[in-house]
Amino acid sequence: MGNCSNSAKPDIPQSEISYSEIAMLKIKERDYSGQVINHDKIKFKLTSPCLNQTAKFLHMPYAFDITGTVLPGLDPRELVDKECQDNLFFVEKENTLFAALFDGHGQDGFKVTEFCKRFMNRQFKEKFEDFKVKPKEAISKIIEECDASLKANAGDVNYLISGTTAVVLFIDGNNMYVGSVGDSRAILGTIPKSDDEVSKAIRTLKPVPYKTAIEPRRLLKSIALTVDQKPNHQEELERIQKSGGKVQQLTDDRGMKIGPFRVWKGNGNIPGLAMSRSIGDGIAKDCGVISTPIVHDFQLFPDRDQFIVMGSDGVWDVFDNQEAVNFVEKYRSECVKTPVRDNSYPIKPDNSTISQLLGEEARYRWFGVCEDEDVMIDDISVIVIEISTLVPMSTIDMSETEDRRTVRLNSLGDIQDSKPMVANMLRGDAVRGSFIPAKDPNAKRIRIDPKRGSHAVVGGEEAEETEAVIDVPFVDEEHKLD
Repeated sequence: MGNCSNSAKPDIPQSEISYSEIAMLKIKERDYSGQVINHDKIKFKLTSPCLNQTAKFLHMPYAFDITGTVLPGLDPRELVDKECQDNLFFVEKENTLFAALFDGHGQDGFKVTEFCKRFMNRQFKEKFEDFKVKPKEAISKIIEECDASLKANAGDVNYLISGTTAVVLFIDGNNMYVGSVGDSRAILGTIPKSDDEVSKAIRTLKPVPYKTAIEPRRLLKSIALTVDQKPNHQEELERIQKSGGKVQQLTDDRGMKIGPFRVWKGNGNIPGLAMSRSIGDGIAKDCGVISTPIVHDFQLFPDRDQFIVMGSDGVWDVFDNQEAVNFVEKYRSECVKTPVRDNSYPIKPDNSTISQLLGEEARYRWFGVCEDEDVMIDDISVIVIEISTLVPMSTIDMSETEDRRTVRLNSLGDIQDSKPMVANMLRGDAVRGSFIPAKDPNAKRIRIDPKRGSHAVVGGEEAEETEAVIDVPFVDEEHKLD
C-alpha cells in the first residue's frame, strides 16, 4: 500500500508482537491518602471481538482496504458484566465511501448505537444526492436528524440518560468530509513533505510496561480530522452557561478536583456528561449539549495519504495520534485483509486485521491504567481505511499538499465552581471511574463508569444510571442525600 518515499526504511523482519487471551495484573491498593499499601493479583480472560468486518472498495482513482473491529470492555475484577456499547459500519455507493463509528454511554447506550447504525445506513442511501451536492450540510443533517429521530422513536430506549458519540466520514473522489460529536476521533497518516515534520513526534523506542515499542517502517505524519468537543472549551462553555447549565469537575473528599469537566444542570447534580455534543442524552440537551457536529472538509492526496484511523476513546485514552499512526504503519503490511475464520488467541499480525491488532494494543495499554487506578477496561472500536491508487501517479494532477487543519477550540484550565460536586467515595477513578475501594463489599452495587455513564448489570440486577449519577458517585453538597 502507499507510495515510495525517501523516508522508507529497509525491510524489517516479521514482528513477534503477540497478545494472549489470559491476563494477569497486580492492581494497586491505596489507603485514604493515596499511598500504595498492597497489590491485588488478578487473573482474567479477555473478551473476543463482537464485531470484525472487512471490505475492499474500488473507487477511481483509489482502492480502499477497510477493516473494523469492536472489542468489548471488561472488568478485570469480574464484579461487573459490562455491556459493550460501541458500534460501527461502512458502506459504498456510486464510487463513494461512507463510514461511521459510535461510542455509546448510559443505561441504553448499546440500543442507541444500534439505532444510529441502522438510521445512518438507511439515510445515507436514501439521501445520497444530498451528500453528492452538499456533503458538509448532509453530514450535519444526518447526525442531527438521527438525534431527533431517536428522541421521537425512543420506545424502550431511555433517551434522557443514554447517548453516544459519533464520527462520520464521507469520501467522494479526492474530497473527504468528516464530522463528529463527542470525543471519538479520526486521524490521517500521510507522507510528510520532510522528515523534520515528524521527527520530533517519534517516541522513544525504549520498552516500557504495557506499551509496545514502535519503530515504524517509515515516518508518517498524523493529521487530526476531527476535534474532541469538551465542556471546558470556551465556545462550548458559553453555550452551556447561556442554556442554564454549568460546567465543573468532581471534587474528592479531600477537596481536590478530579477527572474531566462535566455538564450539569444549573441547580442540580445531573447528568455529569463529559462531552459538550452528542446524540441522545436528553437531560443534557436541556443544559446546552447539542447534536450539531463540527464538520471539516479536506482534500485527499493520493501520492501521500496512506490510511485513515477512526476510533472511540478506548483507543485515544491510551494512544496519541502519532503513536497510532506509527503502530498502523509498522504492522499493516503484516496483517491479513480478512479475519481468519479461527480467530483464536494469541493474536498476531498473521491472524489479525490491522484494526483488531490496534485494538489489542490499546487494550494491552489499558492494563497499565488498570494496575495503577483499579478501573474497568473501556470498549474499544477501530476502523482503519488503507488507501492505494488504481492509476499511475503521473496521470493524476497533483498540486502542492495544502495545510490540513481542524478548527481550534480554546480549552480553559480552570472554571469557577458554584458549589463542589463531591465524588462520594474514598477511592476510585473519576476519569474512567470504578469508584471501588479494593475488596469493598458494596462493589457490585456501585461499580460504574462515571466518565461515560456506562450501564452495568450485576448479578441480573440493573445498576440504574439515574441512581448512580444522583446518588453514588456524584453528590451536590447542597442537595446531599442522607
